[in-house]
Amino acid sequence: MARRVFLHVGTAKSGTTFLQDLWWRHRDELRARGLLLPGGRRRDHFAAAAVVKGMSGVVDTLDARERDAWPRLVEETRAWPGDALVSNEHFSDSPDGAAAAALADLAGAADEVHVVVTARDLGRVLPSAWQQRVKMGARQPYRRFLATVRRGEGDQKFWRYQDVPAILALWSAGLPGERAHLVVVPPAGAPREELWLRSAAVLGADVTGLDTEARRPNDSLGLVEAELLRRVNERLPRSQRSPALTRHVKATFVPRALAGAAPRESFVLPARHHGWVRERSEATVADLRSRSYDVVGDLDDLLPADPRTGRTPDDATDAELLDAGRTVLARLGLDPAGSLDDALDAIAADLLRTGGGPQRGTSAQ
Repeated sequence: MARRVFLHVGTAKSGTTFLQDLWWRHRDELRARGLLLPGGRRRDHFAAAAVVKGMSGVVDTLDARERDAWPRLVEETRAWPGDALVSNEHFSDSPDGAAAAALADLAGAADEVHVVVTARDLGRVLPSAWQQRVKMGARQPYRRFLATVRRGEGDQKFWRYQDVPAILALWSAGLPGERAHLVVVPPAGAPREELWLRSAAVLGADVTGLDTEARRPNDSLGLVEAELLRRVNERLPRSQRSPALTRHVKATFVPRALAGAAPRESFVLPARHHGWVRERSEATVADLRSRSYDVVGDLDDLLPADPRTGRTPDDATDAELLDAGRTVLARLGLDPAGSLDDALDAIAADLLRTGGGPQRGTSAQ
């Protein structure tokens, strides 16, 4: 039996990629120091989350070994004498029964089960979440996305991944309050490694001497690049939007052809949305203060900063998009001449040509 098992369930866009990259990079060192990441690779944790959550569209594309990921991780944890960590943000969006069953499985593999939630303020999550969706193939303009999330109509998926009190309540059912951990993402401008150190404190992991330098290129997009990709998505037939194509867009097209195609310009949460975001955030903080969870960081950091002036992807001009599109085409070795429509069509056609492949795996990893 493991001594303790930590299940990190999200939330999405709360530094999960940063943390998971570091945990897996330092997997051997962490194991030597008593913390096991069960499985052979990071994807095993994604496959396990897909199985637990019941993501049938994804599970159907997994091979036999991947479909067996969750019980394999549990068994490996059971055979480990120290602490273990499983991490994937897709756990957060699980049905009640699935979460209860997963917690019961872990209770049979470790003396103590702990749940970890990382959370970031909504003012930063919303732009990041829209950009991530665009990388996954979304066509919805930024302004429409914000309006839909505000109404909570037709887009409950966002809140299933971002309703921190509900996620903590779901995954802490039956656990002592001190075993439900909320790690608050530090505010903008804080040292990058602070989230790493806060998470290590929860895990009781010795991370002395383990570097936190980013090894993967920063494929975060500016407003022109993000809007260009959204318009390209509109040119891609839905029937041909395969998991293989989405993986190609995220892993190859974005970092190699799109990122840096326009002057870097971050986009903001428009001031007209700040009121409801602030109100929702204050309610979240009040709810969390009333609970007995172990909070690492300052809950006030979940309140959005004052609104900044700036543009959004909806403000990108056709001229800016055409310039960026021509840069992308040149990087792809294609003729950059023509109109904006020509550029969008050419990029879409190249993605369909280069991004096809067997319908295996998932667009989420």
